[in-house]
Amino acid sequence: MKVWKRLGGALIALLALTVMLTGTALAAGPGDGGISVQLNGEAMAFTDAAPEITNDRTFLPFRAVLEAIGAEVGYDAETSTVSAKRDGVDLSMVLGQNTAAIVEDGQTRTVTMDVTPYVKNGRTYVPVRFVAEAFGCNVGWDANSRTVIVVDVDTLLGDATFELMDNFAAYCAKQEKGQNMAVTGALNLEVADKSGEYFSKPVTAKGSINGVTGDTRAQLNWDLKLSGLSELAADSAGSPMEQMLIQQMLAVLSNLKGEVRMDLESGMLYLSLPAELTGGSGDTWYSLDFAAYQAELLSGLNMTQLTRLKEDAGVQEALTAVIGSMPLNDSETSYEALAQVTSIYVQMLSDQAFTQKGNTYVAQMKLEDVMDMTVTLTKRGNDIVAADIKATASVDEAGEKAVFTMTEHAAPDKVTVDMDMSVEDSDISMKLTLDMNCVPTTKTPVTTLPAGVQAIPMETMY
Repeated sequence: MKVWKRLGGALIALLALTVMLTGTALAAGPGDGGISVQLNGEAMAFTDAAPEITNDRTFLPFRAVLEAIGAEVGYDAETSTVSAKRDGVDLSMVLGQNTAAIVEDGQTRTVTMDVTPYVKNGRTYVPVRFVAEAFGCNVGWDANSRTVIVVDVDTLLGDATFELMDNFAAYCAKQEKGQNMAVTGALNLEVADKSGEYFSKPVTAKGSINGVTGDTRAQLNWDLKLSGLSELAADSAGSPMEQMLIQQMLAVLSNLKGEVRMDLESGMLYLSLPAELTGGSGDTWYSLDFAAYQAELLSGLNMTQLTRLKEDAGVQEALTAVIGSMPLNDSETSYEALAQVTSIYVQMLSDQAFTQKGNTYVAQMKLEDVMDMTVTLTKRGNDIVAADIKATASVDEAGEKAVFTMTEHAAPDKVTVDMDMSVEDSDISMKLTLDMNCVPTTKTPVTTLPAGVQAIPMETMY
């Protein structure tokens, strides 16, 4: 999805802030030590066939759970086949067999399960996670209350549509023409202390970046020059020897260069740092197998929905996959938290959130007392050609309130970010600007190590 490349920073920041939200207690625990099922925050009632665990998997009565999410169910006695249909998805399973057929968008895929559906006391039982996920639901388990948590993502999204954002994504893809992108950019950072208590002059950093990026690969060179460090050192206390060491260190930091090579398919990232920083005789390369780190970081996510997401998926498909992959492990808070996250995305990105003003569409969203955000889409002809995000967030930590303001402009050929941060009752402030230009190129990023170079694995350094 091209749109996620342009708006990724803002969306990730937004998702991180939602973690701070607290959920409201919802339908809860099991009766008589059995298994409870919660659907969209409400406890389900089973009158004649109770949920049960078989071979470490939770099974539910087939008809009860699927009709509850609006599916049309059926049973063919001759072939012992149970089936369900909803929103263009057809699911069929044969009792006693561990395979299931799923038809979606005219394509049939056969999935092997590690358990099989069965009949007990005249009722057909199916593995709840597999069946619910086949229809786009998110499924979790609260071990403390022995509760299966099922959230129908389609119900959370409601009637929201995302044609405007899909238009922007399509426009970006059209401009890129399926090619790699040549990237050039500049970064400026300034940290100031108006009181002069900590340092008398602002500390600034100016950097540049250039290279080539693709959908899964990147090769980027960067440099960073710091100024104001000598004044900072002079303002700091210390013996003459300490001052000399500080000056030597700051001299090294005043002009840094390096390179990053990354390949998402192989899962490898390589980083070079200058000899001045590493103390070696030449540039030193480091390696990181981020595929292993990613697996650890995402271990709490249900990856079933994400792995089925296509590269050209629309915004609604992408959101459904992301929301459907978030972990659900608390029957009292998980549904409410997921509903809040979904509501934020709908308020920020859905067609219903935008109001047309001339050649622009504007959406405004307020997240309690944490964040205010405005998204502005610019239209030219039949295309959405740019997206602008302005967000103000405040975080209160240990009695000190920090205020962040960020604006981001995203277009096929340009991304700019301006960020300000200040702390109330303090004279310390920070300003950051990032300006990136992107144009199609026939160049290909180099993602392997230079010939004859051996990299130091980062995991061995700590």
